[in-house]
Amino acid sequence: MWLLSTDRAELVHFNEPPSKYAILSHVWGKDEQSFQDLQALLAVCRANQDGNCTNPRSLASAKVRACCMYAEADGYDWLWEDTCCIDKTSSAELSEATNSMYTWYSSASVCYAYLADVSADDDPAAPNSAFRRSAWFGRSWTLQELIAPQDVVFLSKDWQALGNKYLWPGLLEEITGVDADVLTFLRPLSSIPVSTRMRWTSGRQATRIEDEAYSLMGIFQINMPTIYGEGRRAFRRLQEEIMRQTPDQTLFLWGGLLRPGVCQDCFMQVPSHLTDHQGLLADAPSDFVNVPDLVPIPYEHMSRAFASFALNFGLQPLDAKDGSGKIVASTTLPEFTVTSHGIRARLPVIEPVYVSTTHASTRYALALLACAQSARNSCPYIALLLRPHPGNAPVYHVGLALRHVHTCLTSPSSISVARSTLATSLSHGATLGPESRVYWKELYITSCSSDAAFLPTPRRLSFAHSHTGRPLTVLRDLPATHHLAPAPRRVRDGRLAPEPSARGESARPPARRLRVHVLARPRTRHGAVPYFGRALSDARRPWVVGGGRHRVAYGPVRHGCASLCAALRQTASCVGGW
Repeated sequence: MWLLSTDRAELVHFNEPPSKYAILSHVWGKDEQSFQDLQALLAVCRANQDGNCTNPRSLASAKVRACCMYAEADGYDWLWEDTCCIDKTSSAELSEATNSMYTWYSSASVCYAYLADVSADDDPAAPNSAFRRSAWFGRSWTLQELIAPQDVVFLSKDWQALGNKYLWPGLLEEITGVDADVLTFLRPLSSIPVSTRMRWTSGRQATRIEDEAYSLMGIFQINMPTIYGEGRRAFRRLQEEIMRQTPDQTLFLWGGLLRPGVCQDCFMQVPSHLTDHQGLLADAPSDFVNVPDLVPIPYEHMSRAFASFALNFGLQPLDAKDGSGKIVASTTLPEFTVTSHGIRARLPVIEPVYVSTTHASTRYALALLACAQSARNSCPYIALLLRPHPGNAPVYHVGLALRHVHTCLTSPSSISVARSTLATSLSHGATLGPESRVYWKELYITSCSSDAAFLPTPRRLSFAHSHTGRPLTVLRDLPATHHLAPAPRRVRDGRLAPEPSARGESARPPARRLRVHVLARPRTRHGAVPYFGRALSDARRPWVVGGGRHRVAYGPVRHGCASLCAALRQTASCVGGW
């Protein structure tokens, strides 16, 4: 690591951090000096022949100079500051510094938290004080800079001490949500559930999207490569690493929780929207903003918790059998693995469960998680709401999409997605069938945006694929057709047949069927790709798809089978279902 000498502001490299050094935490401004800027100032000072520049610290920015002077007055010879002590032109050094930053803050003797928007005469405890509203509390990186150091001294904009975190642990907990016992090291950070730590950062902002994830690596004791430019993928990689290193399943309990009686005032939302069903992992820390207080269940109590959840639905306690009836070990534990088809999970499942709303009843499954609400009630255990993906594969999406109907006719209906439920909440709106049971199951959990993994695009596309296409047309006056029937062939040698013209041919009659031109036959290792429970047996022929008097007409598909299925789902939504 590079450190600044407090007497001259010169950069010196250390293979190991010294036993005593100070560190600065602040919100970056517009004119921050970089590693190269300080090196250039040192070269200018050394090249000065007149002797007017005897100390390069005098050429440093006001913030660097004032911090060096403050640390020197406190008896520190070395200072670390993130703006100028990292050579950001080196990706290797930047990645090493990002992964080591939490350790550097925890090893520092003191951390100076410089609040550039707080004056020295401000009262931090006042209800609307500038201290409470400081931008420092809203940045992603400052969370670890508050938790990790042994001592944090808050400084005003004119470098006057306001106090430290041992003076106001309750106030800091009120502002940040971080437990006072964690701030004062009376409780280890590792004992805090994953969902609670995510909630601490849910309202914080970062200049780069990737920093929302990188700033949490130290909070979760995670090390991973930093790849600026990957966007939201960084936060997913962080969750995957957390999932590999901890059995804490509160990681999956972000989003909405189904409340008692909520289904009675809702309509089931048509599941054609990509946001209606979600995956197991969140997109951003902000998804954890409303997470309740959760408690992971230890291994030795899992069997009792799962049995309690099952008994709440009138089922027999969980046995040691899988879905096929095969006996499994009594020490079976939940397991999660990242695959190309989503996250493969081994969980105790209650299936099927029928969730009823005002106008619909939909088949779901409940995946029991090893966590519970901290508030005591008769059955505080939690399960994920899983909806089966169309087809026979054990693929599921997370979430029950509900459209809330307001009493005021002028107010538009709102849509929410409930991802999890308590046993006591779901029992009011759920019913079990005679075939319902609880057992261990291996399944894949993915989001609707990952359908391409199960419905791959064709390997070869014809000329017509990129040169033709028709808009959506809804036909409502056709005779009933209750099956899939092939229309006359319209594909010749990989190309669409030319349209009939007025010369020598009769004009083409108005379209009265749904025609979907599938230009190649996508296949998986399990055979032809199913849709609506059937396989497209002749992928080079147009197909009529319809039921009753509501049918639709589509032209050639532009983006392969995944686009076809998305279009048909949208069509089904438009005409009221199939």
